[in-house]
Amino acid sequence: MAVSGLKRVLGLPEVSFIAIGCTIGGGIFVFTGIVLKIAGNALPLAFAIAVIPVLISMLPLAMLGSAIPATGANYKYPSRMVSPGLAFVGVWVYILASFFGQIPLYAISCARYIGTLVDGVPVEPAAVAILTVFFIVNLLGVKPAAWAQGLMVIVLIGALVFYSATGATAFNPENLSGMFDRGAGPLLLGVALLTFTYLGSNAIIELGDEINNPGKVIPRAFFIAFPVVAVIYVFVALTTVGAAPVETLLGFQDPMSEVCKACAGGTGRLFFVLGGAVLALLTTLNALFMVGTKSLLVVIDDHILPAWLGGLNRRFGTPHILLSMIYVCSVLGVLSGLPLETFASYAALGGMIIFVPVLIASLRLPRLYPERYERSEFKLKGFFLWLCPCVGFLMVAFFSAVILADLKSPVKIGLFGAFILSGIVYYAVRKRLLLREGVDLGLIKGRNDWGE
Repeated sequence: MAVSGLKRVLGLPEVSFIAIGCTIGGGIFVFTGIVLKIAGNALPLAFAIAVIPVLISMLPLAMLGSAIPATGANYKYPSRMVSPGLAFVGVWVYILASFFGQIPLYAISCARYIGTLVDGVPVEPAAVAILTVFFIVNLLGVKPAAWAQGLMVIVLIGALVFYSATGATAFNPENLSGMFDRGAGPLLLGVALLTFTYLGSNAIIELGDEINNPGKVIPRAFFIAFPVVAVIYVFVALTTVGAAPVETLLGFQDPMSEVCKACAGGTGRLFFVLGGAVLALLTTLNALFMVGTKSLLVVIDDHILPAWLGGLNRRFGTPHILLSMIYVCSVLGVLSGLPLETFASYAALGGMIIFVPVLIASLRLPRLYPERYERSEFKLKGFFLWLCPCVGFLMVAFFSAVILADLKSPVKIGLFGAFILSGIVYYAVRKRLLLREGVDLGLIKGRNDWGE
């Protein structure tokens, strides 16, 4: 089996760094300016409130990861507890959206940030070079990739703390007056948008078979990552709105960069852009390479995808064939010339869709695996067992509707629909072909092949 060759090498520090790196992406650098225009100087409050629904929605995943740690968990949980077809389609759409959307989006965005500091940097070659570096790092093993993630997250946090500390020198409490003048509507819209900046940490449940003592480490990593990220976000927001009146900040295309330049000078701004914006994108990009193959390995073990795709490197224990495919697909995405807005929309929708089957699985966990549920280091009980997934369902429904409405173009919406349809068709055809060979994919549901 492809998954059986993976090694348990990750502890709480590495998993926490991965969770933080997946969460602090480019979103904070993009959405801070957007929500500032909507909510004004209520921006810090919007950041503080936005973490609540996301954390509540992630608790069922922490429970699953604690009760039944598993590699490729975003596929494995729903395939065993809900439906293998539904689980595969969710992963299929996520793959298309991630490899052709999210990874090219981050690589191109990172190259553009570098281009703002160094004249003459060609965007597409630089993006391909960035992808090549992380492909090689992850090919060498998950441990080097995790250490690289940890170092980048430390520098990233340092850049955001630097921004908050230097901006505090210009902090004026009067700039926070009238925080509620715009009313509840703009504040709630700002909260809704800022929830995007807290998504991403669910990626750690994909690494279950590579984590030492995952039953304890996974929920603890969630409870470390969310407070750290929330505190950083709120302090960054306070620094931004406290440094100058909202009317002044709205005149800048990138208010955070301008605040940093005014408080720390050109050199400080250089550190903030490189150590903050660029590393925020790089940490997420590295994490996508780390977790992108995990669910696919389980899909391969279930015979839904061909077995040869799951080959592991004998020396490093890494899925070199899948990593190579991710690399090639992402490079093609970079070279496709599609607008970044399309990449972003597809990536977000893919992330939403894969979330739903896992939430359904969390509802079925206590009934299907009562002993594991009772022994779990972290579990939801009674009212909270239902409340947390329901919050997740509502969040996914709301944001999916917002994204689809923003796409506007029937062609773009239809193309994403084609992603879903292609997964359904492939699974149906593959299931019929395997039945002729005596393999019934329907028997995947209920299979008890969890590790200890």
